Amino acid sequence: MKRNDIDWSILRGAIIIFIFSLLLSGGLLAGSFYFKENMHKEYMKNNAMFKSISNRYFAVDEEEKQIKEYYPLFVELYNKGVIGREQRLNWIEVLREADEELGILGLNYDIRSQEAYRPGFQVDLGTYQLFRSIMNLNMQLLHEEDLFRLFELLDKRALGAYNVSSCNITVKGKKIIDDPGVANLNVECELIWHTIKLNNGKELVI
Repeated sequence: MKRNDIDWSILRGAIIIFIFSLLLSGGLLAGSFYFKENMHKEYMKNNAMFKSISNRYFAVDEEEKQIKEYYPLFVELYNKGVIGREQRLNWIEVLREADEELGILGLNYDIRSQEAYRPGFQVDLGTYQLFRSIMNLNMQLLHEEDLFRLFELLDKRALGAYNVSSCNITVKGKKIIDDPGVANLNVECELIWHTIKLNNGKELVI
């Protein structure tokens, strides 16, 4: 069949419909890809939002559990003077009571200014800072048992936490004299009192 024999008037409509169908199919295909891409982005956005909300919820739930578990311990440490302001006046008062009750022949004390303290091991204190106050004690004792009694009184009555950094005991005479009015030992001890405070300098109040 020759080209001149083709009746283009009959095929024109079919060709137009075919081209229109191709354009429509292409448009639908492009639209489906666009719709799919948008739906994927929307899904990722909503999924990220869901995860964020879930993480916040679990974080709040975990914080609530930690508060229930640790808050009573925190309050106990606060009431014992470990957390909060330095309890220097209490320490002095307990030393005076110990001097009277134990009948220490001579008790002198000196407390240095409070200073920030970094222990020799790693400690994660968060928003808190560890401080120390060094106390030097000089005592005239009848025998060494009085020293242990003094520490027992500090453990029971003094607010805060301390450790004995060093103690040096020297015998004053050549022999021990069993007389309550005579000091046989001269004792020099260094105590370190530890206090935990907010590192921004604000007063902690419960």
